[in-house]
Amino acid sequence: MTRLKDWFQPGDWNAACSMCGRKRKASELVRNWQGMYRCKEHNEERHPQDFVRGVKENIGVPWAQPQTDSYVYFCTLETANGTPGRAGPGCARPGVDYTGEL
Repeated sequence: MTRLKDWFQPGDWNAACSMCGRKRKASELVRNWQGMYRCKEHNEERHPQDFVRGVKENIGVPWAQPQTDSYVYFCTLETANGTPGRAGPGCARPGVDYTGEL
């Protein structure tokens, strides 16, 4: 037999469970992690994975220095040649053959 919750109790009032809707006294309800008031049997614990926080990764290198070697291109007799396959960038001159081949 269910007991009606319509009696007077000083400092207490009637309230409904947010899950089942049953009328209860407010002192019998508990507040869950979502802020809703529920019966003790309908109360659910917050999942432990909600409290897990990721570890910040340091993806930078511990130290670095600027590159010190640089490539300097210079023209030679062979790269100044205008023949395709032998010419160097910025050095080739059309019609010039320094290899001595005809």
